[in-house]
Amino acid sequence: MKKILTVLLVVGCFNGLMAQVMVSAHYLDLKKSKAHHEALAAKEANNGQLVVFASDKNTLTALQYNRALFYKDSISTPRPDAAYEVMAGYSFNADGNPQVYWANHDYSKITALSFNFATKAVATTAMRLPIQEETVLTTFSENNSYYILTLPKEGEKLHLYIFNDGKYQVKTLDFSAFEFYDPENDVTKLNDLLRDYSFQKVESNAFNALPVAGSKIKLYVSPENMVLTLDHHPAVTQVFTIDTAFAIKERLISQATLKQLGKSNSFYANQKLYQLKFNDDEIVMSAKDLATGRLLRSYTAGKEDTLTFTNSPLLIQTGNKPAAEFKSTKKWLSKAAQGSPAITVYQTPDDLMVVAGGLRNVVSTGDAILAVALTGAVVMNGGYGGDGLGLFDSENVQSVYFESLFDDNFQYRPYQQTSLAIDHIGQFIGGNKNISLETVIPYNGYYILGFYDAKAKKYVLLKFEDDYGY
Repeated sequence: MKKILTVLLVVGCFNGLMAQVMVSAHYLDLKKSKAHHEALAAKEANNGQLVVFASDKNTLTALQYNRALFYKDSISTPRPDAAYEVMAGYSFNADGNPQVYWANHDYSKITALSFNFATKAVATTAMRLPIQEETVLTTFSENNSYYILTLPKEGEKLHLYIFNDGKYQVKTLDFSAFEFYDPENDVTKLNDLLRDYSFQKVESNAFNALPVAGSKIKLYVSPENMVLTLDHHPAVTQVFTIDTAFAIKERLISQATLKQLGKSNSFYANQKLYQLKFNDDEIVMSAKDLATGRLLRSYTAGKEDTLTFTNSPLLIQTGNKPAAEFKSTKKWLSKAAQGSPAITVYQTPDDLMVVAGGLRNVVSTGDAILAVALTGAVVMNGGYGGDGLGLFDSENVQSVYFESLFDDNFQYRPYQQTSLAIDHIGQFIGGNKNISLETVIPYNGYYILGFYDAKAKKYVLLKFEDDYGY
């Protein structure tokens, strides 16, 4: 991936002109100041239409595109008042009409704007949520609905607020029947774990940057189910599958055993759980079938060994600075073990690409650099309508990582990885400093980058694809 994994905003001129295709450029005049500009790209799950919501201080505009991403229509309406600070998410009703949801600072007040492109009507609905005693873990739009997931103060449960067509319902996810243990094997509660460890909603069927995958507790959402994984305990990944009726099933997937204590994490994709564990002396990376727990294949290396299952050098990168290489596994492991482990899996046109390593926050204080492993709790993430893939974050994250290619059975493939759409997107953004309101979404097997060109007063859609072949 050309060494842009943690940030993907590479400084330099865009030189891969064939990697991008202009899809649309529609006139849009967003008034100053830029501090009030927001954008959200909303993909309809059934028919594939795209609606982009763009707002300045006074006006909200909905741009409608068909399945082929040709511009169709637009509607402008007054922006909700200043109490609603963020354009938080979207939904589509049974007729395919979109709704956009604005929230105040603690998500206790939500206003929904429903757009009907056939009649040019905009309906507004204000809602109050009873979440004063709850912590918002994440918000996201999936399967044509908008969701807010919260942690109540008491009880072993989560609340899932589901919005559609300007209304909402609440579902309770009850985990009281399950046992939880902290890293020292003492009995604990899910509520305590969610307060102590970082939480991240992961984008399915898309590339997720390594910092996204570094969270110890991750949520994966598909049309069939939700999967919640907990990797706070170094010996096991605790997996909960939540079906469409909100029934919960548990599976415990053991982590590898090292000669000495190690740190671990996992990533769920394609009905499989990919696990990573390492310390100063050794590393193990494996894939297991989630339904059965069966080991597909495992790769191990010690500090004196050469890693034979990598397709890139052993790298270190801080923010968007150029990556540097390690000359030995021993030095790489020593640096990786100072951070928190992370592993991410992405289906390319040819292979599974796995990125694995360690993450830590680094903060410059004069001539010194303070480094802290990424283990602290993240109260809220996602839902801000732009980039859900972690492409525009991580300025202070140091990543120690490598890339590997595998087939569907986790058999290592010793080939050179071609460039991905996200590489091209990162290069384009890095070489075009005058664009703003960037959004990136996976769309029908490729990626759509949306952005606002203030000079041309246009909202632009560009198509990017992963390269094929070796």
